[in-house]
Amino acid sequence: MAFLLSSSAGDRRFLLTTDAIHTVGRELTCEIPILDQIVSRRHAELRTSASGLHVVDLGSRNGTWLNGRRITSGVAVMGDTLAFGSIAFTLSDETDPPRHIVSTPATLDNDSSVQHERPVPSREQAVADIAGHRLGRLVTIAQQLGGLDSVDALLSAIVDSLFATFDADRIAVLLVGPTGALETRVTRDQRGDEVTRAVPRAIANGVAHRQVALLTHDARMDSRTMGASVVQQAVRSAMAAPMLGEGRVTLGLLYVDNVRDAHAFTDDDLGFLVAFAGIATAAVEREVAAERLRDAARVRENFERYFTPQLAERISATAGAVAPGGERRRVVVLFSDIRGFTAIAESLSAMQMAAQLNEYFGAMVDCVFRHNGALDKFIGDALLAYWGAPEANVDDADRAIAAARDMQRELVALNARWLAQGRPTLNIGIGIHCGDAFVGNIGSPRRLEYTLIGDTVNLADRLCSLAQPGDIVISSAVRDSLTVAHAVRARPELIPVRHAGAPELVWSLEPLP
Repeated sequence: MAFLLSSSAGDRRFLLTTDAIHTVGRELTCEIPILDQIVSRRHAELRTSASGLHVVDLGSRNGTWLNGRRITSGVAVMGDTLAFGSIAFTLSDETDPPRHIVSTPATLDNDSSVQHERPVPSREQAVADIAGHRLGRLVTIAQQLGGLDSVDALLSAIVDSLFATFDADRIAVLLVGPTGALETRVTRDQRGDEVTRAVPRAIANGVAHRQVALLTHDARMDSRTMGASVVQQAVRSAMAAPMLGEGRVTLGLLYVDNVRDAHAFTDDDLGFLVAFAGIATAAVEREVAAERLRDAARVRENFERYFTPQLAERISATAGAVAPGGERRRVVVLFSDIRGFTAIAESLSAMQMAAQLNEYFGAMVDCVFRHNGALDKFIGDALLAYWGAPEANVDDADRAIAAARDMQRELVALNARWLAQGRPTLNIGIGIHCGDAFVGNIGSPRRLEYTLIGDTVNLADRLCSLAQPGDIVISSAVRDSLTVAHAVRARPELIPVRHAGAPELVWSLEPLP
């Protein structure tokens, strides 16, 4: 009786002589060479006899399996399935065997530039195509990736898992950047060191654009992969699989290469890489979405310090809301300042001064927000607010006047409470002007501040400095912008205020009754 081992793909056939011992392994000196990293260098021994094929595992890393059950030894008969790691074979009868072993593994083809391409199935199908030990490894990897909470940690774990699976010299993860070009996010060698040489673009771009998985046994000779970078880096075996997101959009790719061995990877390895890429893509998509939500929450929280919650929500949802830059807009600017606060502060402890200022500013900011204004900043004991950006309304000047009136009323209530508590009372002056100003995010990428700059802001500050305690001083530009009549009186004694080189007539609101 003669025995024939045939792979499930039909691309490997081994004829076994009777009453002989045959070693299975990854080493080319083995009688049955299986050039796959899942197979140990000396994996198992096979001995034929009249009763069947006797199998002994040689302490392999990924095990020897008989009909789906891991064994240390056993006897296989015709029709049984025998697997070394996840490389499965069926045992059958060969009626006229030769007197020696004949092996025809595809990876020993005389053409060392053999290239395999395969279409990339859905994530579910890619995983379903993996069997045995490797399916269990994919499950373990999916569990590990699911426990990570940052994209950088996720990509690092992906590289670590690939090194644990393949005999690779370099592994890289590339993601599509904001411009649509592939960007190398992680590239490491076996020692864990960062690799400076770039992933060959001939391979990366082809896999990403054509959305196919690639295996080459000599990238320098393949017409679809050879290029200057491939030749310079002496790339031999290489694999790459695209990371396809929802709607089969290319998000990036996984790349594995070996510069030592022209037959380092097999088509089964490529299948595993495709399935791995599907799992990695799902994890990356999940974490990228989570990071976007966290970033949006941080942006919204930052803007809520300056705008009403409703306006902050709209701004944070705007594309590029936190990018440097801005625009010129017509705004209404309000400055308020506590009169004589330096003397008051000297009579208080640091804790008392901070407590009273916090209480005061809290009430004033509520007045601004109540009338849909925006807080720019606190400057010592002064407050700067504005209307007209990032959204403008025809009655912005009226809103600013209403907020100023509210601030005066709130201060009356605060002073009454502070007086009853034996704490010092405060008086404020308010100045309001409208005109063009530069409005936008100013600063560095590390710290941006949404603010406004220009002569309009400076003039509002000047009007505030001219206001007496209890005064609301406005410019003619504000008066002319009002849509509701307000009782105002001219303040010719304040003529020295100049705007655009000409005297500016200013006005003050009649005091509260």
